[in-house]
Amino acid sequence: MCLFKIPSPKILPTPPPIKPMQDTNTALPDSKELVDQDDVASIQYGTGQKKAGPAAGKKTGTDQLKIPLNAGETGSTTGGANV
Repeated sequence: MCLFKIPSPKILPTPPPIKPMQDTNTALPDSKELVDQDDVASIQYGTGQKKAGPAAGKKTGTDQLKIPLNAGETGSTTGGANV
């Protein structure tokens, strides 16, 4: 008996091949009712006048992107370095 001798590994037999699963049920599933036919949604379109909010006076579209350059204030009144 030698201390440094490594036993040779035993060769295992190959496993049998895997058989493919055959699906015998090819029918489509039944459809499900997602919305109850008797349930009526209460939707009202255009029932009242549009309320004026804080955005009523604001510009829309590309006009809101414009920056007013000469809004009446000069450089000395804006609170810059020369206060």
